[in-house]
Amino acid sequence: MTTAALIHVVVSGLATGSIYALMAIALVIIYNATRTLNFAQGEMLMISTFVGWAAWEALALPLVVVLLVAVAAAALLAWAIEWAVIRRAISATHFDVLIITLGLSLVLRAAAGLVWTHDQFPFPSFFDNRPLVLGPVRVAPVSLGIIGGSLGLMLALGALFRWTRLGRAMRAVAQNQRAARLMGISVERVYSASWVLAGVVGAIAGVLIAPVVFLSSSMGLVVINGFTAAVLGGFGSMPGAVVGGMLLGVLENLAPLWLPAGIKHSVPFLLMIAILMIRPSGVLGRARQRKV
Repeated sequence: MTTAALIHVVVSGLATGSIYALMAIALVIIYNATRTLNFAQGEMLMISTFVGWAAWEALALPLVVVLLVAVAAAALLAWAIEWAVIRRAISATHFDVLIITLGLSLVLRAAAGLVWTHDQFPFPSFFDNRPLVLGPVRVAPVSLGIIGGSLGLMLALGALFRWTRLGRAMRAVAQNQRAARLMGISVERVYSASWVLAGVVGAIAGVLIAPVVFLSSSMGLVVINGFTAAVLGGFGSMPGAVVGGMLLGVLENLAPLWLPAGIKHSVPFLLMIAILMIRPSGVLGRARQRKV
């Protein structure tokens, strides 16, 4: 394989990994605030992207407005789920909430099939289809756009958590909910904010990836790769989610070059198992010590 072809494969893998990283970040946002996993995150991404697509089909809106419609739909859906379902199960165990989110994912996927069918639909792209030629290297503009958009969103999230009042409140709740309550922080509002923020991140990821994989009711399965990326990087760690997502995306693209196509999707998971056997807390995770 030539160096130019290898660079193309790596850049494409980084683009895929950026989406995995955004999904991992969305999962980590909710987990850090509530200590629960939201396996309906992928279907929330899919529903919000479908709403944006429906607005584009019906009204021929500009793509920027389509993105805003998808973000608004994701925020409203996330808030409604947290308020109507998750908050009512506040006394349930984390395992119970996990089962609830799994059930929600099935309900949302079935609802999307009833409204929009289970077919695949083309989604408009922000980027040109003609490859960029940089000497011997040919790079797809959509790959660079996904990487740039994802990194911009990651930096914005980092700034939000570091320098805003909401971000400080979310970090306080993630560290100690009881202490946060004593400091006057509304834990319930932080719960809602974390779900809404995770929904917004998912909607942006959906709009970025839909032109590449096509829009369908099964698009939400990307949450599996997001969960794998979060575990690989160290669950609960935002930087770990980014590193895990990028690593997973690159490995998925490189594996078919040297291994049979039938096992290419198994390679990242085999690597995850190997890393977790050596470092159970993940690449950037920290092992927590508990006193008995």
